[in-house]
Amino acid sequence: MFVVPFRWIKTYALVILITLVCNITVFFRDALITARFGATLVTDAYTIALLIPEVLFNIFGNSLTANFVPIYYEAERAQRHRRFVATLFSLYLLLAGLIFLVGFKHTTFLITIFSSGFSGPAVGTTSFLLRIFLVNIFLITVTNFSLAFLQAHKQFIIPSAIGIFYNFAVIAGVYYNGTGPALDALIIGTIAGFIIQFMVLMPQAVYWGLPLPAWRITFSPEIRKYVVLTLPVAFLAILGQLTIVMENYFASRLGEGSITTLNLGNRVLMGVYSTLITTTMLIVYPVLSKSIVQKEFKLTAAIMQKIINLLIILLLPLAVYFFINAGSLIDMIFKRGAFNAKQSALTATVFQGYIVGLFFYALRDLLLRYFFAAYNIPVLILNGLANTTLNFLYLMVLVPLIGLPGISLAAAFSVGSSCLILFLLARKQAPLFRQLKLFRLISKALLAAGLSMLIAGLSKPSINLYLAGENIFHELLRQGTEFILFGCFYCLFCFIMFKKRYLFA
Repeated sequence: MFVVPFRWIKTYALVILITLVCNITVFFRDALITARFGATLVTDAYTIALLIPEVLFNIFGNSLTANFVPIYYEAERAQRHRRFVATLFSLYLLLAGLIFLVGFKHTTFLITIFSSGFSGPAVGTTSFLLRIFLVNIFLITVTNFSLAFLQAHKQFIIPSAIGIFYNFAVIAGVYYNGTGPALDALIIGTIAGFIIQFMVLMPQAVYWGLPLPAWRITFSPEIRKYVVLTLPVAFLAILGQLTIVMENYFASRLGEGSITTLNLGNRVLMGVYSTLITTTMLIVYPVLSKSIVQKEFKLTAAIMQKIINLLIILLLPLAVYFFINAGSLIDMIFKRGAFNAKQSALTATVFQGYIVGLFFYALRDLLLRYFFAAYNIPVLILNGLANTTLNFLYLMVLVPLIGLPGISLAAAFSVGSSCLILFLLARKQAPLFRQLKLFRLISKALLAAGLSMLIAGLSKPSINLYLAGENIFHELLRQGTEFILFGCFYCLFCFIMFKKRYLFA
């Protein structure tokens, strides 16, 4: 039996609080950018120029999330962990240099792949921004490597807070009212944000023992294993990044501002996701990896059951609430300045498409991490191929029918379908998945969410009457009151319907 330790609950709550503050600064940052520039060619170019280096890094950088922790534990048991980390650090820095050179030389080609709908000034602006932001690939590499190292040492507080520093730097750039163009100030703020993240995170990692990159690369057994496992992970990452490329390809052909609108809808989804799910995975994955490496199958099954229970109880009601209240939520965050009511309404429909798949995004993330830790590569490759193929088919059908919201809905449908395939394969190959009990809990969570939403909806006219006002403070107060009311009734129904053992026994 796996009992959740109190120190986990305390750390989990603290990291969620920090992540929530970080996401508030994200929304404030994006609201300022859209209020200043709107959903226009400039914001489309800025979004693509930031996205390309991130996608290029993730092709090989995803291995840090998937493979670093379990192999680090193996190297630690063999007393070769420092040599393993130093060599791997060097390899990633060399890779960053290669990405920079290739990206700088083939800027126009990369822009064509990611946004074929761009032409004329859009290509010129994106090319100018991309050549600047490619330098950040070195900072991105060091930051992500430090994050993986700190995760292996179960350090979660500072890693969850580094986004706040980046966001404040960008906000300062947007707020700057000097004599130069506003875009130049935004560029400087963005670069400063990457530098500050590096300056905060790197010393923390060094304090916990991160060695400097090795001048002499030694291919130890752990490095060889990491490289071998990175190849299928890189293939999976290419499939995942291909999905991003396809979405931006379709969005770039739907008119000016479409990429920005799609990005904002996804950003709100990721705000919810990172607060709850990324935090959960960050804390649980080292423990899950260690239980798999040590072949403690009963403990692994217990951890998986508790985490899936948590995902169901947290995410299903949130998906219901945010789907129904998407319009008012997006208006409150973004509708001001150059970002008009039409753009806000379109962003809300995009967000609704994404939020449909909220639970499936989380379940897939958990299942993928399990199979990464267990080194079950064939299942991972099959799932990646299924997700990319299904996403393309859904895009081909939904985008012509409903336009930009079809992109987010296609993402939700594809992740739901591929998640179902992954779960069925997991049940077939791993006995522990046959013990998981989901459908009864899902039905209870949906019933509790539906009843809570009904009560909150009936109370909405009274809330609007007593908290009437046109400014952002009154809107935030109304939204917050309704959400708290929804949450209180949901907790009450959970207390009535659920048993304590779902999480804590």
